[in-house]
Amino acid sequence: MKPERSRVRGDKRSENETELLRDIQGIVRSARAKAFLAVNFAMVEAHWLIGKRIVEEEQKGRARAGYGERLIRALSRGLAAEFGRGFSAVNLWNFRRFYLTYPSAEIVSTLWRQLSWSHHRLIMRVENRDAREYYIREVADQHWSVRQLERNINSLYYQRLLVSRRKSSGAARKGSPSEPARPSDHFKDPYVLEVLGLPMPPGFTEAEFEAAILFEPPAIPPGAGQGLLVR
Repeated sequence: MKPERSRVRGDKRSENETELLRDIQGIVRSARAKAFLAVNFAMVEAHWLIGKRIVEEEQKGRARAGYGERLIRALSRGLAAEFGRGFSAVNLWNFRRFYLTYPSAEIVSTLWRQLSWSHHRLIMRVENRDAREYYIREVADQHWSVRQLERNINSLYYQRLLVSRRKSSGAARKGSPSEPARPSDHFKDPYVLEVLGLPMPPGFTEAEFEAAILFEPPAIPPGAGQGLLVR
């Protein structure tokens, strides 16, 4: 009987440890999701505000030929010197385009919480407004990864839906295999790492780097982020 009781106690400990492991895994997954949302909100908000300021400054000097290009180049040099390659001239033009695509802060405040900057970079290049709104809804509702969104845009998925007259959202989703985005994918985007000032350390695995971001975030200078929120 003693060996039997010992086996039962061992099985019980194993069950408890398995349950504990699942609970802690859930805590870590939740923390990663929250970290992604916080980083994404701050990045997209800042990029829209940068684009807004660039456009406002351009309007002041619009009478001068080539002013916009000179302004972008000068800003890029100053920002890249302090913050790195994430503020190249190409990216500053993207910020400007982002603001011009969505000039209403009220509209964009909703998008900040749903789409990553990598998604926005693809969608704002879509000329058709209805198509843009369709892709935004699908990314938000179906959690499309950036790869899936790019594939669907390049294949003119929205236009093909219209031609085939399959207008129901159910038909649309059946025609596009789900490839959900994961919070960790956001941190592996080289652009995101550049903007955050977090180059991948030599010899680090992806798992180690994700843990470093989550549990040992970079120091934030006093006052950083103040004034970013659009009211």
